[in-house]
Amino acid sequence: MQRSHRRLAGTIMVSLAVCILSGALAYADDLLDPADHPKFFNPLPIPYRIDATEADEYNVFMREVDQWLGLVDDDDNMLMTTVWGYQVTTVPGQATFPGPTFVAQRDVPLTVTWRNRLPRYNYPDGPGAHLLPVDPNIHIAHPLKGGIPTVTHLHGGHTESASDGLPEAWFTQRFKETGPQFVKKTYYYDNDQESATLWYHDHALGITRLNVYAGLAGFYLLRDENENALIDGGVLPGGPYEIEVVIQDRMFTEDGQLFYPSEDPEIEPGFDPLPEDPSAIAEFFGDFILVNGVAWPMLEVEPRKYRLRLLNGSDSRFYVLEFRDDDTGGAAQDFNQIGTDVGLLPSPVELDRLLIGPGERADVVVDFSSFAEGTEIHLRNFGPDDPFKGFNPNGSLSDGEGGELPPADPATTGQIMKFVVSLPMDVIVPDATVDAGTVLRPDIMPLIQDGATRNLVLFEGLDNYGRLQPLLGTLNEGSLAWFEPISENPMVNDIEVWEVYNATEDAHPIHLHLVAFQIMNRESFTGTMEEKDQLQHDGSYGVGGILSDVVLGGDVRGPEPNEDGWKDTAVMLPGEVTRVIARFDREGRYVWHCHILSHEDHEMMRPYHVGPMAQPLVASGPRTNISLSLASYPNPFGSQSEIRFQLPAGGRADLKVFNLLGQEVKTLYSGLHEPGVQTVRWDGTDNNGALVASGIYFYELRTPAEALTEKTLLIRR
Repeated sequence: MQRSHRRLAGTIMVSLAVCILSGALAYADDLLDPADHPKFFNPLPIPYRIDATEADEYNVFMREVDQWLGLVDDDDNMLMTTVWGYQVTTVPGQATFPGPTFVAQRDVPLTVTWRNRLPRYNYPDGPGAHLLPVDPNIHIAHPLKGGIPTVTHLHGGHTESASDGLPEAWFTQRFKETGPQFVKKTYYYDNDQESATLWYHDHALGITRLNVYAGLAGFYLLRDENENALIDGGVLPGGPYEIEVVIQDRMFTEDGQLFYPSEDPEIEPGFDPLPEDPSAIAEFFGDFILVNGVAWPMLEVEPRKYRLRLLNGSDSRFYVLEFRDDDTGGAAQDFNQIGTDVGLLPSPVELDRLLIGPGERADVVVDFSSFAEGTEIHLRNFGPDDPFKGFNPNGSLSDGEGGELPPADPATTGQIMKFVVSLPMDVIVPDATVDAGTVLRPDIMPLIQDGATRNLVLFEGLDNYGRLQPLLGTLNEGSLAWFEPISENPMVNDIEVWEVYNATEDAHPIHLHLVAFQIMNRESFTGTMEEKDQLQHDGSYGVGGILSDVVLGGDVRGPEPNEDGWKDTAVMLPGEVTRVIARFDREGRYVWHCHILSHEDHEMMRPYHVGPMAQPLVASGPRTNISLSLASYPNPFGSQSEIRFQLPAGGRADLKVFNLLGQEVKTLYSGLHEPGVQTVRWDGTDNNGALVASGIYFYELRTPAEALTEKTLLIRR
């Protein structure tokens, strides 16, 4: 089914002229007004810390609670908000958003059982099936009994596959139903990596953006001997002078409830039918800024250095952060970045502004010691209220066409929080000594490639409704959906280079599970984009792309100084190829995706596998009996497939279903069989009766003499 969409074809220059969904959305009229809302009155909440530096087991519950997020009505009455939070049994009180902070120690393992105790909404049957509006037409987890799917991913963790929190390892309340990649209830974190600012958040297929927006996120700080020595020796701030800071944007109704837009997405002409309401949107930009779960808070500080563990926990928003001193004319203040996503830098990097994309973390030290008592310093955002496209040579925001994009609204989204130098200096605790020349760790040695170079592409396509559908893929095959066969298969301990071509108009924060990588360089490119039919999870077709005729620009540049460390998420700019290198040192299934949550929920995510992938057994050599046959209809199928097989003589026969990893899904027939044709049906369930996910499966018919396989595609509608 071929469609003509000229916006998806053409020549890529600095950015590819493809469809982008950035028009005005039809928001409800009864929303809380951010411009008139009080700011910088409520104290910054500090997440409760769990000392997990000794081996232990934890039960962490996901619950719905009413929490105050700093919101008030026109009469300054407090407005409570219903959110989803995490509760640890060892912590007093109710579940919180964000969840409590785990403080773990390197090589001291933890086991965590994540327990879903959310209310029994009627997910995914339409509005009211979730705290937020679920689009049932995108590729999402589909439990049969109406529970809400959740699964927790430790972002940045060097974690075994079974404990990684894969999108299809979801589970509903009390584990009533589980997804096709679910392995076990209790996750094991061996913490065998260096100190890092990690975070945990929900990762369920197709509803990550909603579950995280509802509140399912928290910090996980991993320490090691080197960092402990820096803190104990007074080099780095510790104790009350080390603070987690997660920045998120939200929208609220007038009564203080979370609002997530789900109406009137921009549709490319020529598609029929239109999507139902609620509908997924391309990106989300909220007009309230929350820090640690409170709108525009303030923090009183002493005149000393503070360590801030910054996290961009927003759906789509890129922040360009500056500390500005209003009492001295609004000049941007210098600060030091001491760490990246997953490790300390060799020495601090001095900055006066910080770009941080969704999912990224930045470990920074801010020095308040030179300010007079009462000085107010604001953390401000100069990133856009639209998709980020990079910077112009003069430092302004690029609009992708040679012009400038306006920064965030200075009255609302351009403000983050306020620091007030008002507390007396605690003379018992000396100020930290870290400065621009401090050695924080040994130099990070560059990885040396000994494995494959993979040529990957970021695409913007259209789904079957004509909505923007961001996709991943390869130079050879073009765009690929989540359920298509795995194309990245490094062997254990291979050190590979992934060259990621951004053939879209916008920047994307690309995250790889499992690995810590190094950014090697970035380079501009040009190329030709041709459209292709893109199979959707329900058997329909949208529009994807194939990138060809790639010509590199020759303007290679290395990572920014504050990126030149261990990363798990990298900002990949439009019209550029970003090269990263990583060692893939644990066997199993993992994923890579854009960390714009609205993008990963709508197919901008792909599985990859480390190590040999098991395949269904196929008889080798010539077939000895040509009358053995196997066929299925229809193919692809949506709910039920009919399989016919024929044996030439009576005897033993086994007919089984396998997934792409070679794992048995279901036994359809096993036993003695008379000669002739036999018909069986598969309803898309596994041996436990649970629905399996959309994707490619294999029927294997095996007799003592030979075996046959037949490939089929299951597409859930």
